[in-house]
Amino acid sequence: MVTLTFLLAAFLDPVQAGIVLAAIVFHRGPLPIIVAGVIAAVVSETIMVLAVDDYMWGELIVPRVISSLMQAAVLWWIVRVIRQSLARGSVARADVGPAPGSATARVGSFATGGSLPGSQLAPWHMRAYVRRRMNRLRLR
Repeated sequence: MVTLTFLLAAFLDPVQAGIVLAAIVFHRGPLPIIVAGVIAAVVSETIMVLAVDDYMWGELIVPRVISSLMQAAVLWWIVRVIRQSLARGSVARADVGPAPGSATARVGSFATGGSLPGSQLAPWHMRAYVRRRMNRLRLR
């Protein structure tokens, strides 16, 4: 019963949730839930060892790993939903403006002193374009 109470308390711990959230946001590799949960458990156990004199490292690591994995699952879902909504929002905002070839776009571009943000190619797009052009020239 004590472990269940600790599990609930550790799941509601805001410091551990902050550590999990930071790990989820910065980790871009595979298995984000497991990695974030383990990182948060190890860091929070280390914080507890440094904060309390008579606490041994790993004393409550299993319930802490379980609670951090639950936090990681919930926070990963929230971060994923937010990232998808931001990605959809940026696409929707890019589609709101006038068509790139229209007179309104040219006037707006001239008035702002630059070109439209959607009309500039990113470096990796330009690299792919140059690569395709070079392949076409080689084939001729």
